[in-house]
Amino acid sequence: MQAQTMSAGEGAVQVGIVIRTRDRPLFVRRALASVLAQSWPHWRIALINDGGARDTLEAAIADVASVRAFPDGALVVEHLAQSIGRSAAFNLGMERLDTEFVTCLDDDDTWSPDFLRDLVAFHARTAPLVPDLGGVMCGLTAIREDVIELNGKPTIVTLGEDGLPNSFKRDDFFLNPIAYACYRQDVYPVQWMLRREAARAVGGFPEDFNVMEDRAFMTRFLQHWRVAMLDRPLAFHHRRVSRRDDRARRVEMNTIDNPSYDWRLFSDLARVPVHSPPGTDADRTAHDTRLRAIATTVLREVNDETSALWHKLDGEAGRLHQRLDRLEGRLAHAAPETAALDADPETCLWSLWDRMGEQDIAHPVAPGHPFAERLELSQPFDLPGRLLHVSKAARRLIVQLPQTRDWSALEIALDGLAGPGHGLRCQFEIEADTGYLFETALSIIEREGLGRRQHKFLDTHVHSCQAHAPLRVTRDLTPAMLSRGESPKLSIILPRQALNFRFCCRDLVISRL
Repeated sequence: MQAQTMSAGEGAVQVGIVIRTRDRPLFVRRALASVLAQSWPHWRIALINDGGARDTLEAAIADVASVRAFPDGALVVEHLAQSIGRSAAFNLGMERLDTEFVTCLDDDDTWSPDFLRDLVAFHARTAPLVPDLGGVMCGLTAIREDVIELNGKPTIVTLGEDGLPNSFKRDDFFLNPIAYACYRQDVYPVQWMLRREAARAVGGFPEDFNVMEDRAFMTRFLQHWRVAMLDRPLAFHHRRVSRRDDRARRVEMNTIDNPSYDWRLFSDLARVPVHSPPGTDADRTAHDTRLRAIATTVLREVNDETSALWHKLDGEAGRLHQRLDRLEGRLAHAAPETAALDADPETCLWSLWDRMGEQDIAHPVAPGHPFAERLELSQPFDLPGRLLHVSKAARRLIVQLPQTRDWSALEIALDGLAGPGHGLRCQFEIEADTGYLFETALSIIEREGLGRRQHKFLDTHVHSCQAHAPLRVTRDLTPAMLSRGESPKLSIILPRQALNFRFCCRDLVISRL
């Protein structure tokens, strides 16, 4: 084992970086390059080769140094003949450093170039306000990747960002010790920068742990120190999509942990114990008893409060769901808005909404009494309950009829619109909650030889109005058709024998043809 201590020197804040590795040259090259790319130049690396091949690691270091040299004294390597485990490897690296801060960069993780600079500055701003500040951390981005053979060499291929649990997305300023102990908040070692003496004071990583060691360490650390979080994703945690186990792995996919460990065991061991083990002295037992009593009382109060709050929220949520259901029902029956009919100023002779005022109109409607200037209801019978509502703001003209019986029509007077030798183009748009068929025709009054007037319909068309789908109808009336009689009207002939029928017009334009 090579024994060497790195001095922080004088002046700028020095940051120590512990990198643990074993036979993973592909990844360690990337990790070292990530450190060399840092914009903060005052760093030292303790690279711990935990039982891996010495020549493999030295070749990887030489590859990195050939691109960018390491500053003098900035890198020390410990080659261990036998593996001492993840925790002991970190602790050894921390002891080899003599820096104000310590970080843990796993060999397959990386940092943004401003990781060290921004965390050093963040600590400098925060420390004067927080006497018990033990360190700082930053946000995290998870990266999916794989290792493939390319031109005979293993190559890392980035596949994109990976998702993170909500425990990594909390917006607390400080890492919450209770939330962390309960796995409601989480952090990877690649994210933090701690005061080295504070990390040493709590014993470093527990060396009887070979998994979850960072969590057991941080749980103890948070009992004594605060860790502030910089809300900036400067750390990258890399995940392979095709990891191998210890019995079937390539060198570049090797892991320095053993996946045969029982993760549940070490996960629970990482928690702070609340029981009093046999042999505990009386004072400690009494102290633990009081703590358990306080915790029970607090949890009961919290449970009562949250239960009451839950019932209130549940009731409010139920009412909100009812309102949303009603709103969705209304939206489901609402026709989508469409652009207004194209009314060319050069040819437009009459437009419904140009003739209507800003105020809504609502009143009963009777046959033979024009409304909206040129519209008229045609029904050869008397019937109460025929209603009209016109809203320019909503672009809706609605006629409601209790019955249509054998004949009902909405007619549009065309008198005086077409000049000599000109035809008319009538365009309208309608909508309906329930689909129906209807007809349109040119209605005129013809004079017979004896002077009698006869009502006739010319060029009748059948149309289909689908439910919740606006329908646009264009009828072109030629000069020859208009000249065949008097009082020309476009008749919109409504479905026969309908009950509680609603005719809804969204637009109506008459242009010169």
